[in-house]
Amino acid sequence: MIKTATKIKKLPEEVINKISAGEVINRPASVLKELIENSIDANASVIEVFLEEGGKRNITVIDNGEGIEPDELTLAVQRHTTSKINSFEDIYSIYSYGFRGEALHSISSVSKFSIISRKREYPLGKELYIEGGKIVSLTDTGSPIGTKVKVKDLFFNIPVRHKFLKSSKVEFKHSLDIFLKYSLAYPNISFKLFKDGKIYLNLEKSNLKNRIQSIYPQLKERLVKVFYENELGKIYGFLAIDESYKKSGFVYINNRPIKNKEIFKFIKGLIGEKFFCLFIELPSYYVDFNIHPSKEEVKFKKDKPVYELIREGLRNIQTFSLKKSYRLAQPTLQFKTDKIKPKIKFLGQLEDTFLLVYLDGDLYILDQHIVSERINFEILYREYIKNSHIKSKKLKRKVKLDISILELEKLKYIEKDLERLGFKFENKDEKLFLLEIPFYINTKEAKDILLDILNSEDITLPIEKIIGEIACSKSVKAGDILSNTEAQIILENWIRTDNPNLCPHGRPIYYKLSLNEVKKVLGRKG
Repeated sequence: MIKTATKIKKLPEEVINKISAGEVINRPASVLKELIENSIDANASVIEVFLEEGGKRNITVIDNGEGIEPDELTLAVQRHTTSKINSFEDIYSIYSYGFRGEALHSISSVSKFSIISRKREYPLGKELYIEGGKIVSLTDTGSPIGTKVKVKDLFFNIPVRHKFLKSSKVEFKHSLDIFLKYSLAYPNISFKLFKDGKIYLNLEKSNLKNRIQSIYPQLKERLVKVFYENELGKIYGFLAIDESYKKSGFVYINNRPIKNKEIFKFIKGLIGEKFFCLFIELPSYYVDFNIHPSKEEVKFKKDKPVYELIREGLRNIQTFSLKKSYRLAQPTLQFKTDKIKPKIKFLGQLEDTFLLVYLDGDLYILDQHIVSERINFEILYREYIKNSHIKSKKLKRKVKLDISILELEKLKYIEKDLERLGFKFENKDEKLFLLEIPFYINTKEAKDILLDILNSEDITLPIEKIIGEIACSKSVKAGDILSNTEAQIILENWIRTDNPNLCPHGRPIYYKLSLNEVKKVLGRKG
């Protein structure tokens, strides 16, 4: 049945406001982003953040900035108002966080919103309370110098959008990520974070290097400075000297945190999977942040000079090990050991690293560590599938783990999965201790595996990857001298694996030399 056209009509102002809010505000973290940026633009030297239920219940930001004029408070929460823009061209030339005219209006239209602000020259502050976009009250109040914004019950008047918010843990992780991005960008500002009424993170004024190390203590003594400048701009910051912490890192353009997959991919292509915190300064006319409401995306006047600036800035860092990719170019082994028992013979060990093997008429060179990894992985993985857990062992003494706040949050999210893999913890007064580890590895190996898990960007736990790490730790190493019996047992187990071609990390296990080809080269027939 064909529907008849309906008349075009203007949307009610309330509906327009809710739609506009959705373009800027989609979760507690986006509220926090806008409020922190406002505090920074107000020249605050102290910013305090209070979150309840990950920000779903309450987001409060208090600063000691310049405050808002009493007669401008109601104007500050109206649409298309700002203290930074006089003409359209100003959008592209200002150095602050720019056009904030939609933020407070958007937030107040989808929450129970209050703002208290006082400038130094006034004895009292003003408090404005708005509920769902409607002003309820405006009163004088006692207040310290600065601004306090409280956002309660986000999306209380839009049930559909409220329904799509994630758990408190997930929303807190997103909010924490925003908090850390801006605390790194402004180490000269004191940042405090309170979670459900308790102090969670206290970052005193410092320099960039100390701020990084206070958030990520495992990077102490592992940071190298980056600085380079040319006619276009400059790049500076720090990166880790090795892959001990594999978080992809942070990039800022003109002090604004950005999300740009191409830039991140380009940087990692130069330095590998290492932590980095890099700041790129460019002329304002060269950068456009206004291609997305959140201003996290960025467009350059020309891309190539920006990438060249990054490349030159990191050129001297390229002596560190680069990210490697592996590809198996040879035909793979194809046999089912339950039907055919291949003839396999150990011929010898080369450089205490490679096994020389005769198999079904051809010569194979196997990496002894990689083949051992494959065998152990399948043993552990079958155990996990069969029992839904891996055997653990209790430590004689609990071991303290020095991890960052962000890593602690991730651990809380994946702790149950880790317990099934043999790791058990005790969280006491925000200090984390390791109580049990997988039966097959030692304490140092367990700590290294945990740090690798917590440093990764995956919010969920990649079970197969972790089992692969455990298998790697308990496997034969390059340099281990094997007896003929030990080597033969490894080979017999290898040909019975489900995947005899690749290790759990995707590297090839063997290199094959066809004896027919050898015969041809040496002039032998048949």
